[in-house]
Amino acid sequence: MQKTESTDILIVGQGLAGTLLSYQLFKKNIAHKVIDTLKDGSASRAAAGLINPIVVKRVTKTWQADLFYPYTHQLYQELESLLQTRFYYPMAINKLYGSDDEQFWHHRYEKEQLDNYISVKARHDLPNGIHQPYGYGTIKPCARLDMATMLESYRQFLQKNDALIEKDFKDEDLELTDNCLQWQGLSANKVIFCRGSFDTESRFFSHLKWNNTKGELLDVKVAGLKLNNIISKGVFVMPVGEQRFKIGATYAHHWENLLPTENKLNELADKWQTISSLPLKIKQQITGIRPTLADRRPVLKMLDDYPQIGIFNGLGSRGGLMAPYLAKEMVAKIQ
Repeated sequence: MQKTESTDILIVGQGLAGTLLSYQLFKKNIAHKVIDTLKDGSASRAAAGLINPIVVKRVTKTWQADLFYPYTHQLYQELESLLQTRFYYPMAINKLYGSDDEQFWHHRYEKEQLDNYISVKARHDLPNGIHQPYGYGTIKPCARLDMATMLESYRQFLQKNDALIEKDFKDEDLELTDNCLQWQGLSANKVIFCRGSFDTESRFFSHLKWNNTKGELLDVKVAGLKLNNIISKGVFVMPVGEQRFKIGATYAHHWENLLPTENKLNELADKWQTISSLPLKIKQQITGIRPTLADRRPVLKMLDDYPQIGIFNGLGSRGGLMAPYLAKEMVAKIQ
């Protein structure tokens, strides 16, 4: 008779949500396994990793910014130390002003009490080649999260700790009982799904009001351009290496497939022209599906009908900011 292996928690999916949930469980010494195979369309692996506590267009704090950002900043640095890998890069966002933006930023600065988040006085000291006739304001506590590096480093950590199962999880293979659950000879108390957009296809979560979006961004080279911070004007331009940048991102609520589209390429290229006349050399056009729900809020809960089953998902475009703290909250719901 085949011996049944057991653990406390199964995590299905090793994107951003699954990785940070696993790390929070490790911190509490809760036994768990992560089940994951690499798939096309993962938002986590395609994401630019922009961490920004301010809604640039409205110049207001994002949901729970005061709570999320300090914890996020500390946790990513903590995880870097554990993995001995650099993937978290604090940097500012320089918002290029239009003709009336400086006045608007002053108004929002005072009304929203944003002194810990933005600097409104127009500056004009960006490198040559960047259009800045009206100067720029600065969002100060931001960062770039190299998500692909973080996910790969943590995957190796899971492998070393015998906590990764590299198999494709099929919901029909999950057997539920009153006291536990089993999947392919592995017994556990609870299973938490963290599969991003792939959870929309699960029978367990069909009742949720999903509203996923397809995003596209460009990986480019701009010869001679050196930026220390992110630039924003309609799109963001994020430095990721020597003369290398990511430009994004687009949104689409309807799409036929995961292939890059010419109209989104043109949209990003046109917006680049409002920032700079320097020529772009496009290295890659990247696509991914962002998991979101209709109310734009993440979902972290155990199901009423199946209390052994939970979901941690719906992080959307601000997942890098929200996920560390919410993963901690999800662990509290599991225990």
